[in-house]
Amino acid sequence: MAASVPSFDYSPSLEAYAIPAKEFLRQHSAYNVLATGAVVFNQDGKLLLVQRAADERAFPNCWEIPGGKVDDTDETILHAAVRELQEEAGLQATRVVRKVTQFTFSDGKPGRPTTTWLKLVFEMEVHKADVVLDPIEHQKFLFATEEEVADDKVGDVQLSYISPENKAVKLEAFRLRQKS
Repeated sequence: MAASVPSFDYSPSLEAYAIPAKEFLRQHSAYNVLATGAVVFNQDGKLLLVQRAADERAFPNCWEIPGGKVDDTDETILHAAVRELQEEAGLQATRVVRKVTQFTFSDGKPGRPTTTWLKLVFEMEVHKADVVLDPIEHQKFLFATEEEVADDKVGDVQLSYISPENKAVKLEAFRLRQKS
């Protein structure tokens, strides 16, 4: 059973993601698996970044936004994004504001077919930006300005990302926020 997700609001422009993952994947057969990411800004307009745990198998110590795989038990894709934010950062989303972007990536293991993932990234408003990390997945968090993300450095903390796409997502979030 999926974790309990508190009620939240979402923009009417996100109706296409207010459906179960299985239904979305039937409509978009190029993808095998869905993942979500949550962009959260604090009251100063800084973006939440979380650092993957040092002992993570995949991409240890990299900085990212909270997110993860959409589960079959998630009511909708938007519910999955809200759940992942709650599980990874302890934040309660009150509104899903907009879709920031999406990107694909593949993983193939020897002797197995390649899996094509679609990661959907949403900006969210939260009840309070009091971050509580899941220590199994993440070891630190910080809030960064657009300039800090662009320069890969917040104070004395050097930012490293999983991929160039992961950095681009963060910069796109700032761009969209300034447009609105």
